Amino acid sequence: MAKAEKMARVEEIRRMFLEHRVVFLTDFSGLTVEEINNLRFQLRDTGAEYRVLKNTLTLRAITGTDYEDMGELMTGPIAAAFVAGDPMTVAKELIAFARNNQKLEIKGGFMEGKVLKAADVRSIATLPSREVLLAKVGGALKSPLYGLHNVLSGPYRKLAYALQAVADSKSEAA
Repeated sequence: MAKAEKMARVEEIRRMFLEHRVVFLTDFSGLTVEEINNLRFQLRDTGAEYRVLKNTLTLRAITGTDYEDMGELMTGPIAAAFVAGDPMTVAKELIAFARNNQKLEIKGGFMEGKVLKAADVRSIATLPSREVLLAKVGGALKSPLYGLHNVLSGPYRKLAYALQAVADSKSEAA
């Protein structure tokens, strides 16, 4: 590979890292091209791009960036899932694929400015999706308001029941 071509690849890899706030690294040794392509298509549906990386070029690309500490994870064949969508969904997809195909090994990742170990990626995969978390937060915020509404409307409801009872008793007496 010519030096100009290597420099272009390094810049492309640097751009990929800088454009994505979450990256998961995997060791794909032993996987066939067909299996890698299947994983690539599954991850594309979740909002991630799966790319096989060359370690030396990647180490040069991440030098001087926030991703520099990921260099310790880059041993052996490495592929990266660059996440543009929901990180939990991508982590779940990677873990499910690794569970069905023992050859794929989760190496770690980068999220929120921190390098993640493989166990961290597995714990992210156990979290509910973003939509479920937002629904839970919305429900938690809405619940006290409904309770307050019921407490404040209680006396008016009791007054309405009392007036209705008086009206019923007067209509029976007449």
